[in-house]
Amino acid sequence: MFKRILAILAAVFTAILLFGAPAQAAPPNGNPHFIKNATSASLSGSSLVVSFKETGLPSGASEYVTASADFSGTYQCLNKAGHNPSDIKKTVTDVPVYASGYFTADKNGNIVGSLTLTPAAPATVLDCPSGQTATLTAWSYTNVVVTDNTSGASLAISGTFSGGTRVVR
Repeated sequence: MFKRILAILAAVFTAILLFGAPAQAAPPNGNPHFIKNATSASLSGSSLVVSFKETGLPSGASEYVTASADFSGTYQCLNKAGHNPSDIKKTVTDVPVYASGYFTADKNGNIVGSLTLTPAAPATVLDCPSGQTATLTAWSYTNVVVTDNTSGASLAISGTFSGGTRVVR
């Protein structure tokens, strides 16, 4: 009889553990995600500023966030009058650009911040003859994405962000 009672108690205890446990709580990192209507990109000169809000993080969490985009730029040699000489020297670059930083979640589990994507300095891209200056004359950013490398949250920002005008003779 004692063995039978022990067997019933063991079965009841096992059933409680397997089926009677409360619903599992949210993971310790909550539900991290970027707020679409609070995340955007805009040009500041030839740089792209990516502003964002991420929520669902643990209070005080330190997050490593990266903004990335595909950059296309036209670099040209211009004379002192700002014109192209008769021998046009130019180059077009298509490269990925990135900016990253650490952000700390507030007491409500939110981070709000911005990262600035900057193109390469013209003098590092194009070597101009004496009397001419390497200049970034036109640029665009596409495929903009903000990613929290710590939590794994990510959001694509649609659109093409372009400025400048290619200088012609």
